[in-house]
Amino acid sequence: MYKLKTLDVWDTLLRRKCHPDFIKLTAARHLQLRFNAHLTQGFADHWAIFRERCQIEGELARAAAKAGTDDEYSLHHVLEHLVQRVVSAPGIDAARVADELAAAELAIEKANTFPDPQCREVIGQYPAERTLFLSDFYMPAGMLNELLQHHGLDDIAADGISSCDIRLNKRSGQLFRHVHEAFALAPEHHVHIGDNAHSDVSIPGAIGIRSVHYLPEQAHAERELRESLFADRASLFGHLERIVSENRDAALEGREGDARAAFQLGTQAAPLWVGFCLSVAEQAVIHQFDRLFFFTREGEFFIQVFNRLFPHDSIAGLPLPPRDTLEVSRLATFCASLREVSTAELMRMWNLYSTQSMFALARSLGLEPAALEGLCSRHGLPVGEEVVYPWQDARIQALFADPDFQRLVGDKSMADAESLLAYIEQKGLAPSDTRIGIVDIGWRGTIQDNLAHVLPEKTFFGHYLGLARVLNEQPANARKYAFGPDLNLTPEASNLLDAVAPLEMLSNSPHGSVEGYRPLPSGRIEARRLVDEEENSVFHHYVSHFQAGVLHAAQAWSEYLDNHAVSSAELRPQALAIWNALVTRTPEEMLAAYSALSHNEVFGVGQFVDQSAVPSMGVVLRSPFVRRDRHSLIQYIRQSQWAASLKKRTDLNPVHRALLHTAVSAGKVYKYVRVRWQHRQAKR
Repeated sequence: MYKLKTLDVWDTLLRRKCHPDFIKLTAARHLQLRFNAHLTQGFADHWAIFRERCQIEGELARAAAKAGTDDEYSLHHVLEHLVQRVVSAPGIDAARVADELAAAELAIEKANTFPDPQCREVIGQYPAERTLFLSDFYMPAGMLNELLQHHGLDDIAADGISSCDIRLNKRSGQLFRHVHEAFALAPEHHVHIGDNAHSDVSIPGAIGIRSVHYLPEQAHAERELRESLFADRASLFGHLERIVSENRDAALEGREGDARAAFQLGTQAAPLWVGFCLSVAEQAVIHQFDRLFFFTREGEFFIQVFNRLFPHDSIAGLPLPPRDTLEVSRLATFCASLREVSTAELMRMWNLYSTQSMFALARSLGLEPAALEGLCSRHGLPVGEEVVYPWQDARIQALFADPDFQRLVGDKSMADAESLLAYIEQKGLAPSDTRIGIVDIGWRGTIQDNLAHVLPEKTFFGHYLGLARVLNEQPANARKYAFGPDLNLTPEASNLLDAVAPLEMLSNSPHGSVEGYRPLPSGRIEARRLVDEEENSVFHHYVSHFQAGVLHAAQAWSEYLDNHAVSSAELRPQALAIWNALVTRTPEEMLAAYSALSHNEVFGVGQFVDQSAVPSMGVVLRSPFVRRDRHSLIQYIRQSQWAASLKKRTDLNPVHRALLHTAVSAGKVYKYVRVRWQHRQAKR
């Protein structure tokens, strides 16, 4: 029996789920997200912070060697220097922040390490009177003790020495000599077990210690594979694609035809939704949201992806806010948000729908059209008449000046606001919650605007897949961000917003659109939802399988996102390429599902819209000469600019299809030129 047995920690007692530098990179991401508003110029990216940390480690190692010890440094010392260099908040206590960051890094280590599965068996073959761990590491022994206790390994080595504590390491042999002096021990009474051929085998062996090289073949091969993923993001993303592909066959069992194709497409397209939800998590920490709400309907799918990616409610060791779905829609929130009953206030809707009947107006306000018939008749206005630029029509101006109309709409607005506020309070929004994150698919964020008007004391941070150029004056308490294109900031990738309906379909839920809210006998408020079975048939036949594919892939991504410190910015190029492929190289099964879709356009239009419906040849040919037909064609182009879908329509004769394709293409060119002109004007 030996008098002393010493054990290496890394890749002997403990193994990591990733390259060791990924732990440092994740810690850098923690600092970047935590102090985002106070980072020194040049350090907005976690890679830059990581590189600065490596620079500091080198500087401290050289200083230690110059002072006559081994080239050792402590984690706290490194982090204190790092905070001083990359955080510029006035009056910041670098030592206190370094303590916080060290604790966070230890938590990251706990989450991303696991006991070596064979170490106990091998260690048990070398009995000794006393066992210690010896580690060349920048964390002090107390932190290593805590890490070993966390994994239930403290019964093997209840104590030990870390090189950073005494500034001597195994690489030089000085740590071994220190142990022999401290315990009055001859080398031949000492056995050391570890994985490093130099520090754990050659050096102790040369001193006279019995050295055991612990390098189990399978565990070492798995370690080398994990560590190879640090080389570049392409290696990591390619590895993830292989994992998703290898696990796909079992998940495909029982799916045939369109369902099988949809699931496969979902697994391939997943990085778009993964990147979007990752960006939401980043913003939630950066902007310190008190609550996070995912808006129906697409948010019901987004929150599933989000929960799959962040099962521990944290990112880079930072807590994520409480989250839930919020059952809302333009229809359920617009009337509640009216500040007055006037044509000026209605421009918030008419800027989007510049042709509207009073039938559609009533439906958009949540009123029965019959309630307006008498009032409209009083002013010579048929309820069903489509009025171009309604705010300019003298009859509509007279209608809005009518006290009975004012009373009808005003009372409806107050009742809707009361119900909406009661529902939101029921969902857990407290008076102290002032910074509210919301998640929706896009495209102008008008539901967010409505809520901002209803709750002016809250600040709403909207996060969207994409944002078209806003048409209405923005509430002072609304902030909007987009993972994909944002035409309010740059014309980059504006073509992706030419066809947004397919993305809405793929992100849809089967639970219907929210029409409003009603009280239950229990006193609770329930959202009234309109479920359309025709619309749901597409969901069950195709969309549900696509979403299952996305969630299947998201599960694989969740194992790597956090501990490999992947940022949404790194995923964005791949995500936008996927978006582009979905709308330009659309699979036949997806196009067929979209063509069968009945889309809810009650708000603004007043009814469901058949996605396969197109303007007739007569409307297209008359549009240059007849104002109403021209306006009808423009509305179609605005709502459906998916040129790729028209090319594949076999139910239209070639001339009709060519005319529509030309009109849509011309509309896209006009939008392209207009967007760039607007951005040039904004820069002047």
